[in-house]
Amino acid sequence: MPIDTKSMVPRYFQIFEELYKEITEGNYKEGDKFPSDTELVKKYDVSRGTIREALKILFQRGLLVRKQGKGSFITYSKIEQDAKQLMGFTELMKSHGKEPSAKILEITTKIPSRRIQSLLHLTEDDKVVKIQRLRFGDKEPLIVERSYFSFDLFKDLLKFDFEKESIYHLLYNNTDIRLGEAKQTIEAIAAGQRENELLKVEHGTPLLLIKRIIKTMRGKYFQYSEDVYRSDKLVFSTVTESYDEFHNELGLPLYLNSKD
Repeated sequence: MPIDTKSMVPRYFQIFEELYKEITEGNYKEGDKFPSDTELVKKYDVSRGTIREALKILFQRGLLVRKQGKGSFITYSKIEQDAKQLMGFTELMKSHGKEPSAKILEITTKIPSRRIQSLLHLTEDDKVVKIQRLRFGDKEPLIVERSYFSFDLFKDLLKFDFEKESIYHLLYNNTDIRLGEAKQTIEAIAAGQRENELLKVEHGTPLLLIKRIIKTMRGKYFQYSEDVYRSDKLVFSTVTESYDEFHNELGLPLYLNSKD
């Protein structure tokens, strides 16, 4: 498709639309290598900056993944997780036929910051266990976990190897603690130096930051975590209530109150 230089639509967006159409109409298969920036510059006769702006949207849509030193590749399939269901990483990977593994980045027992104290409803004398792990699915880095656990509830698990064991499985198999309510928020962030090194993604790559607070069934605060997910590999889904079920709690639809 030749670029319409007279169009009000920016050139990069015209190119994005054509590339998006090619991908979604099945011209590429999962894992196919995508044309390089140089090839696309030649094809569309535009600057490299224009091509990069077009590709940026494809990366944001989760249709491309860049492998350092190898180029960009098509990605369709993602690991789906129900946002309303509390599920450990190990269980999630196995449910998708992938082999989970972990690398410990940090384990410390410490007096937490005031922010963590507040989130976990701790006193100034209470300690937490801070654990940072890099999580893999089939040896591919997917998540950087940073979790804070109430020391009093977690201390019996410190003797175990968290690179080889699921924390939640250990909790259920070795204590009488049972997890209850979890509250989480999901927000978009851009990859920085740390994510570049650990997740093997480029600076500025769109990622998901999941903040989660978990209580036990007895209402005690057990865990606060801030996990960074690769948005090109994992996606969260949820099922909403119907409109009728929701708006009945709020009153009549606005149009019924109108005199027009």
